[in-house]
Amino acid sequence: MRQYPLLLLSLLSQLCLCACAGQPRFPDPPPRISSHYLEAPADAPLVQVTGRLTAAHPGQSGVYPITSAHNALAVRLAAIRAASSSIDIQYFIFRRDETGLLLTRELLQAAERGVRVRFLLDDFTTGDAGETLVALQQHANIEIRLFNPFPHNGPRALEFFADFSRLQRRMHNKSFTVDNRVTFIGGRNLSNKYFGIDKKVHFGDLELIAIGDVVPDISRQFDLYWNSPYSFPVQSVFAHRPVPEQRRFLDELEHNGAQLLLSDYGRSVEDSPVIETLSRDAGIWYWGKTAALFDPPEKVAYPSESNGRFAGGELMRRITGARRQLIVISPYLLPGDEYLQQLIAAANRGVEVQILTNSLASTDVVLVHGAYRKYRQPLLEAGIQLYELSSALKYKLDNWSGESKSLLHAKAFVVDGQWLYVGSFNLDPRSILLNTELGLIIDSPQLATEIAGNFTDNVRNNAYRLELSGNRITWHRADGRSVDREPDASLLQRVGSRLSSWLPIEHLL
Repeated sequence: MRQYPLLLLSLLSQLCLCACAGQPRFPDPPPRISSHYLEAPADAPLVQVTGRLTAAHPGQSGVYPITSAHNALAVRLAAIRAASSSIDIQYFIFRRDETGLLLTRELLQAAERGVRVRFLLDDFTTGDAGETLVALQQHANIEIRLFNPFPHNGPRALEFFADFSRLQRRMHNKSFTVDNRVTFIGGRNLSNKYFGIDKKVHFGDLELIAIGDVVPDISRQFDLYWNSPYSFPVQSVFAHRPVPEQRRFLDELEHNGAQLLLSDYGRSVEDSPVIETLSRDAGIWYWGKTAALFDPPEKVAYPSESNGRFAGGELMRRITGARRQLIVISPYLLPGDEYLQQLIAAANRGVEVQILTNSLASTDVVLVHGAYRKYRQPLLEAGIQLYELSSALKYKLDNWSGESKSLLHAKAFVVDGQWLYVGSFNLDPRSILLNTELGLIIDSPQLATEIAGNFTDNVRNNAYRLELSGNRITWHRADGRSVDREPDASLLQRVGSRLSSWLPIEHLL
């Protein structure tokens, strides 16, 4: 999910006024009290469980991949309910919908037990969550900050026009850390779309639960962002918003939570076996040296042309150095000329390069697909295996609203069957140059091999394989059928993709 509704509105003004030029200037934050992550007591449930699981793996981290939408919610609820000291949450998107309100209820209950909750949210998509955030902030054990906030003095689009060079730079990091013992890292945001119950869109995603050596590194990066000059207390940003009546707010949380947990979906969440299994058996975790790869918060204040030196540049140097095999899973694929040439060079030296991205029919942003179109032919000419997910096939991953459109949102890179990256990074200029990102690099041949195997199964069953026939592209399905134009896409999508491919906006996407 990206910030394109406002970007599209501002496009004409940017082309005319070049408002994106120059170094962004950031307002000074109001007075704030610094805080840092807490260590849970030795008898805390998560300390006991993770201590037992990690005992035989000193200096390593255990990770477990979560692709199931309802399991992703189940493990979060379990972690919140087990929290003893602290919960630190850092996200790009948080919605005031069924899952957002359920998580809010659980966080309030944790705060009532004395757990300190710090919630750091990028301000780009706070719209419908504003009342919830203001209400949460009233609790003595909950503090909320907004990263790179809008002025909130007028229409959002006009504010975006007026300060485009600053406000297009966003915190795209996603982390959810409990008691400095368990963390969730990946591409999933906090809304129905990411947990399988939205009626229109379902984002198929990937994240890792991590325990062990890497968790304090995630906590330290959270502290860097929390205490940075780009993070503002929510009450200073929403100064003019009335505080919701507390009784009404709590009643709404209880009503929503009860309804959701009593539904078939909710019962599947409560009955998920993944929690007991992960708590009991160290053998199902993937163990290895694991590093947190993240941008510093001040990346958003640097000129974009210098940002290749941050986490995105480092990750691209690592993956384009593959020797045998490179698997790229990126919902938005805009490598730019520099990294296109490096991918082609890898293929030319014998590396098997395989890429999965969204098709036109499965993308949520036609603007990106329009810019991506020009990369398909050179990638295919180099012998790179290119696949596009089809929303019409079986890629559902517990999509409980069966009519909703399935989109790829997972971000992962697997290199040489030895190590992999999972996180928030897309292979595009926004991740490399503009936004801040966070992910894990895991040295685990076992997990790398398993993810590679799952990739092969998924592209065989759920994606189109692209091939060149002369200068034309054909899309092939596993059942032998093929088409010679964008499969499953509407006429409006095709026209939109074609028109957007002519616009000089790739550096903004």
